[in-house]
Amino acid sequence: MGTRITNSGAEKVYTAAEAWVEQALRSDGSLFTSGKAIWSSHLLGELHQRFLNHPDETSASFLEKLQVQLEGSPPEVYQLMGEVLYFHFLIVSTKNSANERQVINSPLGWSPSPVGIPPKLVAALTPGILNPGQYFHVTRPFQVGFLIEFVEQWKERESDEQRRLLANPWEFKDFIKRLDLRSALLQGYPHIPRTQREALLHLVFPDTFEAMVSADHKDSIAKAFAKFVIVPEEDVDRKLQQIRPALEGQHGSGDHFFYRPEIRSQWDDKYEPDLWGEFVRRGREYVDAGRLESEEIEYKVEIGRKLAKAREAALAGSEDWGSQVKGGVAGNLIFRIEQSKFRHWIDESPDDALLALQALWTRDALAAAERVSDFSDLLPRSVNSGPGVRLTTASVLLMGLDVEQYPPLRVGVFNEAYDRTGYGRPERGADEAALYDHALGFLDRFIKEASERGLSLRHRLDAQSVVWGIQEDGDALVEATEEDPDTQVGELEEGCGLPLTPADPWTSPKVEALARELLWETGGLQKIVDGLKDKRQAIFQGPPGTGKTYVAKRLAEWCREQGGDFRIVQFHPSYSYEDFVEGFRPTLTDNGQAGFKLTQGPLRRIAEQAEANPDATFILVIDEINRGNVAKVLGELYFLLEYRNEKVGLQYSNDQFSLPDNLWFIGTMNTTDRSIALVDAALRRRFYFFGFFPDELPVQGLLGRWLEENNPEAKWVADLVDLANSKLGDRHLGIGPSYFMKNGAPLDERRVRFIWEQAVIPYIEEQCFGDEDKLREFGYDRLKGELYGTAPEPDAGTGLSEGGEYEGNGQPE
Repeated sequence: MGTRITNSGAEKVYTAAEAWVEQALRSDGSLFTSGKAIWSSHLLGELHQRFLNHPDETSASFLEKLQVQLEGSPPEVYQLMGEVLYFHFLIVSTKNSANERQVINSPLGWSPSPVGIPPKLVAALTPGILNPGQYFHVTRPFQVGFLIEFVEQWKERESDEQRRLLANPWEFKDFIKRLDLRSALLQGYPHIPRTQREALLHLVFPDTFEAMVSADHKDSIAKAFAKFVIVPEEDVDRKLQQIRPALEGQHGSGDHFFYRPEIRSQWDDKYEPDLWGEFVRRGREYVDAGRLESEEIEYKVEIGRKLAKAREAALAGSEDWGSQVKGGVAGNLIFRIEQSKFRHWIDESPDDALLALQALWTRDALAAAERVSDFSDLLPRSVNSGPGVRLTTASVLLMGLDVEQYPPLRVGVFNEAYDRTGYGRPERGADEAALYDHALGFLDRFIKEASERGLSLRHRLDAQSVVWGIQEDGDALVEATEEDPDTQVGELEEGCGLPLTPADPWTSPKVEALARELLWETGGLQKIVDGLKDKRQAIFQGPPGTGKTYVAKRLAEWCREQGGDFRIVQFHPSYSYEDFVEGFRPTLTDNGQAGFKLTQGPLRRIAEQAEANPDATFILVIDEINRGNVAKVLGELYFLLEYRNEKVGLQYSNDQFSLPDNLWFIGTMNTTDRSIALVDAALRRRFYFFGFFPDELPVQGLLGRWLEENNPEAKWVADLVDLANSKLGDRHLGIGPSYFMKNGAPLDERRVRFIWEQAVIPYIEEQCFGDEDKLREFGYDRLKGELYGTAPEPDAGTGLSEGGEYEGNGQPE
């Protein structure tokens, strides 16, 4: 039977469940501490007495009650409770297991001898398999109590009978059904822990019993598809075994088969997809994660503030209105090409541009859609060609009117939101005004739907920011709750649900957003991301100043923003295996004597992090990878980089070590460093190599794009650098753009000259050592004169006065 879930992460759950069967049912062992007897009859009996026979009926929380119930217990009882809770949560689907880990770690931490959850078992808590519903969590004492009673009565059976039951799923199910719930907590409430009972069946026999924790749903399915039950059966699970293959012949197979919409609609009369509910739920997750203000609100409010000042300048006809507008629209809200065209239009046709802006920003009492329409009519098609692009530009500029009520819009993002909520797209051929009105109507509806579901959105900017935040989180999360929305928890009706499929943190919208930030073409960054996804190892190579380390660090920071983490190390000739992987370090013992301690290096530390959080991406950046003795530093990693599913014993600890799939490596390599020749073919085979060269994308034109946005008056500097690179004639020795990509003081001619002569020339001197004639070609005045067709003055100075102050008018001749 194809009942076992196969999506990412589920196998870890089944592996942990097998370990539990081995330790708790086949022996008296322990999940958390190898070789220790925890699941014994004696300890189960004591836990039964403290927890099950002394139910706490106060209004305190589950953990508050549990701490009182366990007070004074031996350490083993605290650990047993932690392991019971671990198995209890194993079925639960979650993107972040922090809550589950807190509950499990609480009794472990109360113990006089605390223990922790092994990293591999922590990893099994995400993403889980099912969302069993609110009822499962509210009735936790009953669900957990059932597990304790089950294992306690299991221990009363002879070992031969235990082996027979574990070999036959149907006899195992009969044993569970015949359990006599004897505790004070469960007597009279045998129906409450049905959810845990169904979860237990699937976890122990995932190839026999459906991944389903609602007995009522099983009955409904069997009734709706009774015609497929050819061999008469009383047992509902045996009926499902006949129904599934018949339906798979019509619909194909897949995870959570019976909850697929086209099948669920045939057995669940109440089923009606709550599209707005799902959209709001995702929005609540985003807001609760604390990401809204920092990721979406703050920078938009700042842009709105700048554009409000630009609006006043434009309406007043101030001399600096153009520079204020261009400074206000800088950023990633308008696509770079359209932004560049718009800024160029302001420079080339200031009168026309001012007229259009005054129409948009007029003090007259016009509706927002009318403003957009008037502005779009005055915006040349050569500047922004399509209605969607013109709308984006207009909406960003309207932020200067009231950023909270007129947030930025992008048609593609909103179309996706319309589809996910069933709101409906605008009519085909709608103009900019209609598109804008439709989007504002959607945001108002979103605020209303969110409020009805307990999510407070203060204004349209909040709503728009949540839309952008969750749309960029990738494909819609697949979670269709099995819990009847009309069921109240207080009624103690059983609920359950479908899994939460983790979103890919490297979706196209995310890559596009990061590319915009880097001023790259999206395709160049997507190529790197695809390479990392495929091989998980990449090296950025190129001359200094081309952004290799910056981009590697920004990719790593991006992973951290999505829930992962990163570390940065730099190789050098004295860096060793002991520094990178593990080695003995001098230390003082407790009595003050000198000794050595085995210490993990950055590789082992981040590998453990990645293994414990398998749904996030972790990156180890190795800067200047070719400056170390790579073969010596990497050691066993040479093998593991190619065979990630294998394990090898480490040199010092002899631990069996492997590299998690979610740990990526990015190395940077300076191609002017002659040590590049020492990088052997074995390393090259294990990494994808991406070039960062001034004469090819993504670096080509980067300086010009950056100057256009940050210092447009200095765009000539990009031409100066290009001219120098053409004279160098070797792409591996090129001058990178980062020498001049510094925020702070204006990049006027005086500062350019200083950077050139104090940073660029020393670099070129190294490349042209011994060739003075060649070096003279790169003199600042000589290059600038060649660039602008003027002859350099003989022995031109550095541009510094005797007192060291900058001279010059700040503009090229």
